[in-house]
Amino acid sequence: MKTILCAFDFSKQSENALITSWTISRIFNWELNVIYFISPKVYGLSTPEVEKKEKENKLMNFLNEHRIDAKVHIKISSNHIPYEIIEMAKQLNSSLISIGRSSYDIEDANFIGSNALSLKSISEIPTLFGTRKPKTSFKNILLTINEKSYSFEPLIFTIELAKLTDAKLHILNIIESPYNVPIEEIQLQEGKLSENLKNYNFKDIDWQLKIVVSEEASKGILEYANNNEIDLIIMSRRKSLNILERLFYSSVTQRVLRGALVPVLLF
Repeated sequence: MKTILCAFDFSKQSENALITSWTISRIFNWELNVIYFISPKVYGLSTPEVEKKEKENKLMNFLNEHRIDAKVHIKISSNHIPYEIIEMAKQLNSSLISIGRSSYDIEDANFIGSNALSLKSISEIPTLFGTRKPKTSFKNILLTINEKSYSFEPLIFTIELAKLTDAKLHILNIIESPYNVPIEEIQLQEGKLSENLKNYNFKDIDWQLKIVVSEEASKGILEYANNNEIDLIIMSRRKSLNILERLFYSSVTQRVLRGALVPVLLF
């Protein structure tokens, strides 16, 4: 059985990521695992084992409250958290990792922006980022593509998700330009992408290919998502960057991730 690993820290965004992960796990019949990391530095009269038991009880209460069936893992961190998440995902043979994008609850949160973005940069496993709105169903799914072959990699998963949820699939390509683009150029781009899409089976799903002109690709993606009641944004990261370039390159996916109001799944 395939598995999902959700990194949890009790922040609102983390809760949203867990709820959305539970939705996906039920759709595909995948096993859901939840991991919480305890700092090795414990203050006061507490101990790591006491802290571990307290967090396990708190997490189980959350799972029971939301009727989520998941295996719980509480681990004392010994490394940078994103690397620990990836290592745990490999041990569980996870097909998907999920994490809250950011948090404002300083007391209880481990994933305040940087950890989530670091995970985005270094993970080779598809990663779901929870944002402000958890999803218990999907009616409109957005997949962004371009002329590069790597952008089509999520298509098989996305088509299957659309079939299983009876969602409409929006396939979006952004022509990045601050100026008006001739209709002939738009039609040419649409023709090229349509030819590539012939290799995929869209039978029994409602889908459309949309070409949009925007001065910034990320802005065009976010505006389309907001205007079309999108429940999930799926994107593919550039594969040609090395680890250092991924950490410091300000990508379209990173800007979408920072601005999205709905969950974002990066392949």
